Amino acid sequence: MDLSFRHDLWWALLPRSPRDGGRVELCVVRPAPGERRLVDVLEVAPGCGAAGDHWHADADRSLGAELALINAHVARAVARDRDHPGHTGDNLHVDLDLSEANLPVGSQLAIGAALLEVSADVHRPCASFHARFGRLGAQRVARANRRGLRGRGLLCHVRRAGAIHLGAPIQVVRRGP
Repeated sequence: MDLSFRHDLWWALLPRSPRDGGRVELCVVRPAPGERRLVDVLEVAPGCGAAGDHWHADADRSLGAELALINAHVARAVARDRDHPGHTGDNLHVDLDLSEANLPVGSQLAIGAALLEVSADVHRPCASFHARFGRLGAQRVARANRRGLRGRGLLCHVRRAGAIHLGAPIQVVRRGP
């Protein structure tokens, strides 16, 4: 019997994020597997991801996963240590609606000079996420993923290089009808 619907209330009680213009709340680089470092500026470039991040050295990397984004409200809600939500391993914690309905594959996000494009790669809770946030945290974000809400966040291609600053506004670039 599937009882995952019980996580829907948890999701419903999270603060709502804006749909068209959000904000960067945290910038994170992963210098090595399992390591996290908060930074004020994230330098990004196509084919390189974030400067100082181990993504480029990962033999199994996907160009669709150059940068990982998570909703900041979700990250804080699953964090066991509320003072360190950056441990999710996502490069950007954002206050923005990351749902599939709001940001379908191919949607673009302008952050400063940088331009990111939502990839088709699915961001799922990995073993490290389970270890850091427990079974319950992983179940909650997985349920949101199944509902198209992208509880674990989303993955992006870097389309245009630039510096992404902590607190920077995010503009969703909508395509015409």
